[in-house]
Amino acid sequence: MSQEESGVFYNLENLLRQDYRGVNIAVYALATAGLAVSIHKIRPVSKFSKASKVPDHFIKNHEPLKGEYVGVQHSPVRLLVNHKAPIYLPLWHSSKPPLPVKLWGVDIVSGNAVNWLDCVAKGRQVTLKPISRDKEELVSTVLLHLPQPKTKKVETLDIGQKLVELGFAKASVPQGIKKKSIESQLAPVLLSAEARAKSFRNGIWSEKLPPIPIYVTYWRKGSQLTTDLIILSSKKLLQLLSFLSKSALVGVKKLFLLPFKSSPKPVQAT
Repeated sequence: MSQEESGVFYNLENLLRQDYRGVNIAVYALATAGLAVSIHKIRPVSKFSKASKVPDHFIKNHEPLKGEYVGVQHSPVRLLVNHKAPIYLPLWHSSKPPLPVKLWGVDIVSGNAVNWLDCVAKGRQVTLKPISRDKEELVSTVLLHLPQPKTKKVETLDIGQKLVELGFAKASVPQGIKKKSIESQLAPVLLSAEARAKSFRNGIWSEKLPPIPIYVTYWRKGSQLTTDLIILSSKKLLQLLSFLSKSALVGVKKLFLLPFKSSPKPVQAT
């Protein structure tokens, strides 16, 4: 190695061994600042019991909030959700009350809604998608997660949409909704659910609207029966085609392997 090369390596070694305290402090400060920003954005230990405690960026970005449905608050009816923070602190979180939630675009007008919620949703996991605040109430959609023991899957349904469809609530969609917003996606779904509830006279609409004509009832029953028969026939046809395909494959496999089977040797008599 030449003297010039050895000098370069020596200078580089000295450079790496130097103590850059200023650089280290700056790096640690940036890392701490980044961690603080992340904690402020995610709020991993914050359990929300009031809408005013929910950060503005959570509502603006419709940040999903996990929780458990625990009941309702009467006059007016509001859903009570026990919000679950990503990091659970037993002593702190257990002392906080549930978060009152107002369903966006939905007015609960029947006591049957409370009974339905108690039977179906009590103690179940839910997901909130915040939209706005109304005093200390969070205006949001509420997605209910129902485990299915037979299929071992989880069915997810929108509580507000389901209550409107059952006729236990009315669609109350505000005017002047912005295009390409979450509200513009929810509004037609709720209005369509209310139209179905009126059409079938579900819930409150059985008293507020005239009875369904007999011919419409029979036509609907006939259409439903026809649909069920078509679905059943299609399933049976698919099962038959599957059986025939398997049988054909087995037959082709046997024919293909037939030439390769060795014939049994004749037994010679002694």
